[in-house]
Amino acid sequence: MSANTLFEHFSSIDDPRQQGKVQHPLFDILFLTISAVIAGCQVWEEIEDFAHDKLTWLRKFIALANGVPRHDTIARVESRIDFKPVSLNGCKAVVS
Repeated sequence: MSANTLFEHFSSIDDPRQQGKVQHPLFDILFLTISAVIAGCQVWEEIEDFAHDKLTWLRKFIALANGVPRHDTIARVESRIDFKPVSLNGCKAVVS
């Protein structure tokens, strides 16, 4: 699955943040988290550390224009997302 396919899949997720205050696009945070979890990260701090360690690789797929989001930002953003619609869409994509 390419980054573009992931972007398309996750583009239906509503970003609950006030858009004028957003420093890190939602897709950047989601892509970072998915990559870090696949690599074995289990807590927010490890996800932030992964981003610093793999920054060159990550920037092949996402801009991270404002640098690496802090672990508390990642946790706060992801805690506000309703992933249920995404899970259902993912099941539909697999079945299709």
